Amino acid sequence: MKRDNKGIIALYAFSFFKNLQFFGAVAVPFYIHRLEMGYARMFTLEMVFSAAMMILEVPAGVVADRWGRKISLCLGSLFLAAGFLMFGIFHSFGILLVAELICALGMTLVSGADKALLYEVIKRDRNAENTANVFARYESAGTAGLFISFPLGSLFAGSGIVPYKEALGLVFVFTAAALGISGLIVLGVRETMEKRGGENFLRHGIDGFLQIFRTKELRGFGLNYAAISALTFFMFWFYQSMLTRNALPVAWFGFVGSAFNLSAMLLLQTTPFIQKKMGIARALFLSSLMPGLLYIGAGLFPNIVVDLIVMFGVTNLRLFRAPMLSALMNDHIEDSNRATVLSGISMLERVLIALLYPLVGMIADLSLNAALLILGGLTIFASLALRVNETSRPPRASDGP
Repeated sequence: MKRDNKGIIALYAFSFFKNLQFFGAVAVPFYIHRLEMGYARMFTLEMVFSAAMMILEVPAGVVADRWGRKISLCLGSLFLAAGFLMFGIFHSFGILLVAELICALGMTLVSGADKALLYEVIKRDRNAENTANVFARYESAGTAGLFISFPLGSLFAGSGIVPYKEALGLVFVFTAAALGISGLIVLGVRETMEKRGGENFLRHGIDGFLQIFRTKELRGFGLNYAAISALTFFMFWFYQSMLTRNALPVAWFGFVGSAFNLSAMLLLQTTPFIQKKMGIARALFLSSLMPGLLYIGAGLFPNIVVDLIVMFGVTNLRLFRAPMLSALMNDHIEDSNRATVLSGISMLERVLIALLYPLVGMIADLSLNAALLILGGLTIFASLALRVNETSRPPRASDGP
């Protein structure tokens, strides 16, 4: 069977452009300085976003399984572009709530569908590279987008080319443009999955979501992924406040964010070596336990050296473990509802994030160190309670005799 390198390369490009997040390193200054919000109000907006994603996650997965992953990814990118454009232009809390809803719709259309389409393209080649390696490169392409856009966004915000508050809005506009480009790129990917029709497509979506709990291995992988990913996610919010408490200028925020994304991209390239030497189960356990210990270190010993180690450690390990779990989960999901099941797992992550947002936001407004300590304790507990021991997978046709 002919290799579909063009499809894989196009998806790498899609991952790159959808991750050109020029606002990423100045999101907290955007809320605090441009919108004049604290963490509690900031996280209220984000809680609405997560709640909307919980509601839309499975229906959006059904869109991908019924009408095609490519269409889902294109529409999702365009909705995200519209939402970020609204953030860049408006100040009204009500309008920003609407923007969060639009972004949630866009994110759910992308969530799961991108991995499902990539897996489909890989499977068309019987001699395809190891699935985990391709998933790792896909994540690396996205990380490269973050690596480039973070410093550009923070440099622009702190450059004085335009007034500071206006610059904080423009980085969202630049992000919207990149997302629009990603939506056009994915249209060039050849998709061969059979689109699903009929009256019972919603039941199909519900059944696909319930498959997470019916299969022992998938349940273990999914719960581990959702819990650890949700808890380590908060470092992407707090690292900017950690830099602020060490008196680092905003213009440098992007370089720090870019540096830990670059190190994550390099770490992802070591995935095959680490899996071979350590084993997947042990690698997944250590990559969940260590972030908890690092969180606690930042809460107990707040200084620039410790903070930088924690920023790099938590973010790198979060990105490192994602492709390994994605490959394991995909090996236990049927093609007919792959995007739906993956969207369901993403929904579990969003449920946890939405539940944590109010608590973490209120505590962070009182004490950032206390918030870090609580996240550390929860992460350690989840790593022990949801430890993955079974990493076997069913044989695939592409494996050969």
